[in-house]
Amino acid sequence: MGLETFILSMLEFISNIDFDLFSIILGMVLILFWLVMIGWVWIDSGERTSKTSKRLIYLFLIIFLNIPGLVIYLIVRPSETIEQIYWADLERRYLKYETSDLGDCSKCGHQLLPGFVFCSNCGNEIKLRCPKCGVLMSKDFKFCSNCGNQLRERALTEEQYPNVTVMEQQIQATKEHATQTVESKRTRYKTGKSFVVKLGESIISLVRKAKESIPTKIVLEDTLEKRKENSEKEHEKNRVQSVQNRKKKNRKKKKR
Repeated sequence: MGLETFILSMLEFISNIDFDLFSIILGMVLILFWLVMIGWVWIDSGERTSKTSKRLIYLFLIIFLNIPGLVIYLIVRPSETIEQIYWADLERRYLKYETSDLGDCSKCGHQLLPGFVFCSNCGNEIKLRCPKCGVLMSKDFKFCSNCGNQLRERALTEEQYPNVTVMEQQIQATKEHATQTVESKRTRYKTGKSFVVKLGESIISLVRKAKESIPTKIVLEDTLEKRKENSEKEHEKNRVQSVQNRKKKNRKKKKR
C-alpha cells in the first residue's frame, strides 16, 4: 500500500505540473548557460591567443553549436595561456643566465658551478679580480667587462684546456655513471642490448669472418690446383718414361 500510494502521489504531482512554466524556466536556464559559455570562451580565448580572428571563430562555435561547440573549443584551443608561455620563457632565460657560468676546469676538467672562484677538485684559480674595479673576471678575458681595464696583453691559449685523452676519459666516466644510475634504479629505460642489436652484431661478425676466410679459400684453391698440375705432370712424366723403357726393352729383344 505504501508503494502504491507513493507512485500515485508522484503521478498526481507530475500531472499537476505546469509544463508551459517548466519549459519557460528550462529555456531561461539554457539561455543563461549559453550566455555564460559565450562569455567564458571569449575570456579564456583572450588568455590563450592575441588574434581577434581566432577568438571570433571560437565564439561562433559556441553561438551556433552550443555544447558541441564547447567540446570542439576545448579540443582545439591552445594548451597554454599567454601568461604561462611568458613565465616558461622567462624561466628558461633565467636558467640560461644562471648556467652561463657553468663549464669545466681548464686544468682537471672537473665540472664547475655558478660562483666558483677556485676549482673544487684541484684548486685551480678560475676567476681573477680586476686590479682597477675589483670585480671578478674570468681568466680568459683580455679586458675587464665592467671597467674596460686591460687585464693582459693577449687571451689565454688553448694549451691550458684539457687534452683529448682527458676529455675522452671524462666522457666515458660520465657514460658509466649514467648507466649504473639507470640500472640501479631499474627505470623503464633499458641500457642492455636488445634482440635486434644482438642479431645485427652476429650478422656483422659472420660477414667479417666470411671476408677473412675468402683469401684463405683462394690460397687453398691455388694450392690444390698446383698440386693437381704437379701430379698430372708427374703422371705424364712417368707415362713417358714407361713408354721409353718399353721401347728400349723391345729393341733389346730384336737385337737378340
